[in-house]
Amino acid sequence: MTEMKETAFIMQNVSQRSLIVMDELGRATSSSDGLAIAWSCCEYLLSLNAYTIFATHMENLSKLATIYPNVKILYFYVDIRNSRLDFKFRLNDGPKHVAHYGLLLAEVAGLPSSVIETARSITSRITEKEVNEMEVNCLNHNQIMMAYRAAQRLICLKYSNQKEEAIRQALHLLKENYIDVKL
Repeated sequence: MTEMKETAFIMQNVSQRSLIVMDELGRATSSSDGLAIAWSCCEYLLSLNAYTIFATHMENLSKLATIYPNVKILYFYVDIRNSRLDFKFRLNDGPKHVAHYGLLLAEVAGLPSSVIETARSITSRITEKEVNEMEVNCLNHNQIMMAYRAAQRLICLKYSNQKEEAIRQALHLLKENYIDVKL
């Protein structure tokens, strides 16, 4: 209830000049309700153009970046080797899917191995479809961001004061980079 009241206060008092920082909105509800509330709040804040930092473990929210060009997805890099997690505290660009990250955390935290194995069995049955959707979403995000960057460069070239030959060269380079997926 406290989280919902705080969220309601933010939503009722936000403006374009606001800086909103939200951490794990919707975690105190069911998975579907939490995702729906977080998604709806994100769209509401996007409609107001309020600068927002939204920390979440809900990977489905990364789909917002395929809908809204002003959404940027970032993640903190964690080195995962031999069931060990090494938190690097390095912010990286793009969506990141780590299969069964919660189970890795539970294991590192020391939950009994029988609990971990049962959880692995349950989660593999639940998340098979979601993992496939997330992988498709990551591919879509990269394609959309590449097209967005190409469009930005084209707009810059349109309004530039460069000579025709320089614009031709820039367009040729842009085309090569787009084809080679280097944008």
